[in-house]
Amino acid sequence: MDILDQLSKSTVKIHCDNNSSGTGFFFNFHISANTYVPTIITNRHVMENVRSIKLVFSLNDYFSSSQKIVEKHEINYTNVQNQVIYHSDPDIDLCAIKITPILQFQLDNKMDFEKASLDMSHIPSDEVLENLRFVEDVLMVGYPNGLSDVRNNLPIFRKGFTATHPGVDFEGRPECVIDMAVTPGSSGSPVFIHNSNGYMDRKGNVNIGSERLIFLGINKAVYTMSTVGEIIEIPSPTRLVTTSNIGINLGIIVKSKAIKDLEKQIIELIQNEQ
Repeated sequence: MDILDQLSKSTVKIHCDNNSSGTGFFFNFHISANTYVPTIITNRHVMENVRSIKLVFSLNDYFSSSQKIVEKHEINYTNVQNQVIYHSDPDIDLCAIKITPILQFQLDNKMDFEKASLDMSHIPSDEVLENLRFVEDVLMVGYPNGLSDVRNNLPIFRKGFTATHPGVDFEGRPECVIDMAVTPGSSGSPVFIHNSNGYMDRKGNVNIGSERLIFLGINKAVYTMSTVGEIIEIPSPTRLVTTSNIGINLGIIVKSKAIKDLEKQIIELIQNEQ
């Protein structure tokens, strides 16, 4: 399957009971060779103080449908805080929502949800990131301003560039900055470095004709300028609000390596349950 087709199935819109929304993406944490914990990863600020969420799953692929009709199933996930694992560092805006009950429901009802999951094998090493150039093409997949192709249950793709070096922790935090307009609903969107027809690395080595996809991280916030000219960082809003701040088209990305800490937390949680 085409890489971008897979990415279109990797995200899900999170409708929260406080009338906000965000983006999540499917991620499997492998506990052993035969055991994994299925989750949806998003921002901490998307899920805090939320009691229930609504998720919509596709039951078939658009391109495989003779009539080009996507059947959908809506899941209302109640008492969701019982399934949320927040990153152990409160300054890292990440959490994982365990979705084992949802997948068990899928199996019990003989459904087949169209989804593609990332896992730890998709997280690049420091060496890979350091070998990148300062300016790289990036893709963000999600639901800006809550927008999506509702009829076909598909996300929105956006393009931009890295604004700081992907291999350098911005201000000493596991973050980097991208040049892209980030809007409400983009919270939790996965961001990828993507080249469809070749690329050059920092050392000048050229790879012609190859497609490259690197999981850079997760959108968490934007830089804005106040009416008095002060540059401030604010979490990507989860709902449309009236504001006097001016966006400067810079988004802040939590690097994907921060997920490694979530993995440790989940493994410890599973071990304690056994």
